[in-house]
Amino acid sequence: MTPEEEKFLNEIARELRGQPRFNEVEQLFFPLRFDKNRPTLYKHTDIAENLMRPEDSKLPLDFYSKSINTTVQNIVNIMIGRLEKKYNPRTAKEETIKPAIKGLYEAEMRADGVDVDSLLNKKKGEKGNWEVVYNWLWNHKFLRWLEANSWELLREKAQSPAHWIHFLTKKDQQKVLNGELRGAFLKLPPDPEPEIKPIIPANEQLWMRIDLEYPQYQLLLFNRSEAGIVLHCPSFGYAVNSIIKQPPILLPQKESWAGQDNQYFLFKDQGQEEFLGIVLKNPLDLSWLIPQRQEALPKWEGERIKELFEQLAQQDNWQVFYQSFEVVERETEP
Repeated sequence: MTPEEEKFLNEIARELRGQPRFNEVEQLFFPLRFDKNRPTLYKHTDIAENLMRPEDSKLPLDFYSKSINTTVQNIVNIMIGRLEKKYNPRTAKEETIKPAIKGLYEAEMRADGVDVDSLLNKKKGEKGNWEVVYNWLWNHKFLRWLEANSWELLREKAQSPAHWIHFLTKKDQQKVLNGELRGAFLKLPPDPEPEIKPIIPANEQLWMRIDLEYPQYQLLLFNRSEAGIVLHCPSFGYAVNSIIKQPPILLPQKESWAGQDNQYFLFKDQGQEEFLGIVLKNPLDLSWLIPQRQEALPKWEGERIKELFEQLAQQDNWQVFYQSFEVVERETEP
């Protein structure tokens, strides 16, 4: 599993441990059975005998396996709930009274279209419940978790140089093109002085300058604000070419829609704007990274995030950078 998948499964396991009926055997079995990389065809008994029971254990071989089906069902019951049944002497049958205990994820599963009622009403000994829960866990809940946590997961990996992004006025941009400002923006305040939080002037047309010395690397540049998370580079809107040919980089690129239409970065709302950059030696091959007119700024969505993390896990030559700004009204001179 990827580090993100492991973290997700550990969080689920921690939630299950907080349930009163979740015992030590179930705690041991859950992460082994619901491992993303362990096929559902892998038998419960094999897990019980080969993974739960240490090789040097003096316990009988079937110590865990003889009751493993009960262990699985108990885990499923905690996750989806269970029905309470009572014998009715009038009908000489067991009848459902009510759901005795709501499952930890029952409401979420119903919202995702899982037929929870059919799972709850399966007869004793019927198989299949756990596979439904397994597939829901990785195909629905994990995507939501990843979408909610992905920004911070990447930010934790960031080792950013100070001020790698600058927003320039038209006058500043011309100085950059003339080579006059290269280096000036990289000066840091003396150590004794507190760092001044970078700002973006509101309601001004701006260029973005990116100082990352990674020639021929691919740059993925994301922006997070109150409106959500979007991709600036590559994008049809600002940067159709995501390869860093020669630093520094200026956005919008001439070939982009903003560059051709003379639209630049314009921040109207005051507040925080965050930027997260990923540079990769080997460019990613993902369909949503191909600039398209119908989605000028690609959105940060669950399935895309999943694809990104999966491909990042296959590479070892990539870096993350982070920077935040406060959008403020520039003071006017009296």
